[in-house]
Amino acid sequence: MSQRRFLPALALLTALGAWVAHPVPLSVAAALALVASRLRHPWLWCAVAAVAASSLAARSWDGLQAAVPAEVAGVATVVTDPDDRHGAVHAELRVGGRHYDTWARGAAAGSLHRALAGEVLEVRGTPSPLRGRIAPHLRRRHIVARLQLEAAGPPWTGAPLSRLANGLRRTIERGATAMPERERGLFAGFVLGDDRGQNDETVERFRDAGLSHLLVVSGQNVAFALLLAAPLVARGANGARLAATAVVLVFFGTVVRWEPSVVRAIVMAGLGVSARTFARPADRLQLVAGAVVVILLVDPLLVGSVSFLLSVSASVGLAVVAPWVAERLRGPRPLVDVLSATVGAQVGVAPTLLVVFGSIPLASVPANLLAVPVAGPLMMWGMVAGIPAGVLGGRLATLLHRPTGLMLTWIDGVARWGSGLDLPALGPRAALLGAGAAAMAAVSRRLVSRREAATRRPVLRPHP
Repeated sequence: MSQRRFLPALALLTALGAWVAHPVPLSVAAALALVASRLRHPWLWCAVAAVAASSLAARSWDGLQAAVPAEVAGVATVVTDPDDRHGAVHAELRVGGRHYDTWARGAAAGSLHRALAGEVLEVRGTPSPLRGRIAPHLRRRHIVARLQLEAAGPPWTGAPLSRLANGLRRTIERGATAMPERERGLFAGFVLGDDRGQNDETVERFRDAGLSHLLVVSGQNVAFALLLAAPLVARGANGARLAATAVVLVFFGTVVRWEPSVVRAIVMAGLGVSARTFARPADRLQLVAGAVVVILLVDPLLVGSVSFLLSVSASVGLAVVAPWVAERLRGPRPLVDVLSATVGAQVGVAPTLLVVFGSIPLASVPANLLAVPVAGPLMMWGMVAGIPAGVLGGRLATLLHRPTGLMLTWIDGVARWGSGLDLPALGPRAALLGAGAAAMAAVSRRLVSRREAATRRPVLRPHP
């Protein structure tokens, strides 16, 4: 089996094992790994990954079933940035190594609201079991119970890395106060992955236009972060460059928070940099597959995360479909690249969208074609200008963020236009018919190409 086929197969079987979550002893995986190292057969390594992922997933689920104490008290680490919801403050907290879906009102809400992810505070509260349709989603985030805070002390800074990352976030957010409130919410989502300032109308508008992926940090942000840091990480020996890149990626993940799509993008970027550093060529599909294997062996519960599935499927579409589309399009290369990437990503996420949401917005292709070319410069400029804007403030911040405001206005306008097209959503039946028609067209084209090649082949005649 070639490496190009091995890694995708390894990723699929790892995901299957994580989904099954059968309590196989890890010793079985260790024994299989020993046999695979001797025989060096690719399918044995696939079996090792599947068994290991299944065993680790079962252990994770078992850990979530442990008894919850009658009261939770102690030092808590804030996992997600607190948000105002339904008259309360909501966040995820980690207390004693366990994660809680936390809600606070009154004085406790005031203390929690002042904290950011990575900071710590003394808490006391009453846990209750997870219920409702949201419970499976919360469990996949390793949350064991809901926690109603009764008391919370003032927050203080956490680890040095979180302290530095939160200082940078607060600086960029301070500079963004020079923009109108509506633009600030979009800016925070595009640059920092912070969707707390986005109202329901904005989220629905971007979703209808197929642009909801722009409201949060994605793999594109990671690529631009590496581009900005290139002058700092491009010097020295291979090991030094690799270590510097790892520092940049970890710091960027801490700044924008470790959501599943960010984790996928950072692991994939790290594998890509490692492959180039050690002259081990790997295409995009191999990098996606390698990232899936690494991530699911670390956190197998992510196999059921919609955000993770959308991120992976979009990357697969960019790796497989986008080049195929680009080869068949004619026109200016920048336009072809943007259109092929848009079509590839949309085709990639289509199965996940159909299963989870039941439809695909047809407006997504033209909307992405107009918005994505502006989203990249917005992310870069927002980070570059956001720091001095936060430090200097006042009129200089307003001046620095004028290009930011223009780009935000354009993307928001595209979302309004796309959501107002009133195009019908593509349902499962129509999607299957379209996929079948496309497959038949591809097969017919290949058969015609083979027939034409056969007719052009010269006929060999024996010499007299």
